[in-house]
Parts: sequence; C-alpha cells; structure tokens
Amino acid sequence: MSRQHVSEGAPPCPRCLALALDGTIRLEMVQPVPDGAWAPLGPNRIKCCYDCASADTLMRLKYGGCPTWEAARIAVGNDRQEQYRLPGAPMGLVQVGLVRPSEPGDLEKQQAWLDRLNIDEACTS
Repeated sequence: MSRQHVSEGAPPCPRCLALALDGTIRLEMVQPVPDGAWAPLGPNRIKCCYDCASADTLMRLKYGGCPTWEAARIAVGNDRQEQYRLPGAPMGLVQVGLVRPSEPGDLEKQQAWLDRLNIDEACTS
C-alpha cells in the first residue's frame, strides 16, 4: 500500500491492534493510521487503517463469503502479506481493486515502523 499519507510516527490502527493483541491476526498485519483527513473512518467514526477499511468494504459488498469482519480482516491481511513480498502483483483482492497494492520497500518500512513502536512486546507479554 502506498505509504505516501503515513508518517513515520503514525499510531497503530486501534482496530487491527486489538485483533493482534487478542491473537486473531499476526502482528505483521497491524497497520498505521494515515495522517489527518486521509484516514478512513471505521465504526463510531474512529480513524483506522486502509486495510481495516478494505475489510469493511468486503463486508458491505458481501464479497468472498467472509462470515465476520474478523475473517474479512484476516483475508485482507493475508493479501497485504503477499503484496509486501510481491509488490504490485495483480493477485487476490488487489487484482479486483478491494485492497491497495504495495510498493517496493513497503515491507521494510512496515517492519521498521513496528520495531519503533515495540508492538511485538505488547503482543507477547
């Protein structure tokens, strides 16, 4: 996903962070909240990441047979992991336009962002 609207000090998305803390998604799936008006709004108008917003879209469209929002978020997260490793490859939810493609270097930026936040310690303690 293009990180052009995400600053280095961006906070983690509260929706996917909660899923990671309870073990529903892998830590690597936690995404930053985009800056300012670029941030999508989730339930109760809480700013969230693009991947959580994509999961919301999957649920609204009833696309892919995801029975719950958590299942949709896992599907989006799995596509994100593939995109990190094969940036821009037209596959899965990226191919149909429901998930933003990644760009070369996004995996390294994501890992550096997670390292700066020490989120892994919160998930393992």
